[in-house]
Amino acid sequence: MLEDAKPQPAFARELSKEVRAYVLDRNGFTCQMCGAVAGEPHPYDPTRKTRLHIGHIIDKSMGGTDDPSNLRALCSVCNEGAANLTLDRPSHEKLLIQIRRATGADQLKVLEWLIKKFPKQADEISKHSSY
Repeated sequence: MLEDAKPQPAFARELSKEVRAYVLDRNGFTCQMCGAVAGEPHPYDPTRKTRLHIGHIIDKSMGGTDDPSNLRALCSVCNEGAANLTLDRPSHEKLLIQIRRATGADQLKVLEWLIKKFPKQADEISKHSSY
């Protein structure tokens, strides 16, 4: 017999809407493991649109907290396979190596993305550039 007609959630949502919004905004609405962007087709499964979740860097089962510094945006694909794993972020040297190996067209897409993400810095660079 039901004690209340209102269904109970399967689990208690401990993060406030404000914390979730802060973490998503801080992470640029981008998965911090694979780089997938919210709402765009997922790079590993183009039939699915990327949906972001909030995940713990140090899992709560290992003593992690719900503090924003211990939270990150993860897509559903990475979140399903995360299983308490924490991957190191690539250094700028590794990123540059990957970009240099890419095709010219892909390098331009990276440049366009960077200009869109950092418009103020791009304006400053173009003002002082001798190109």
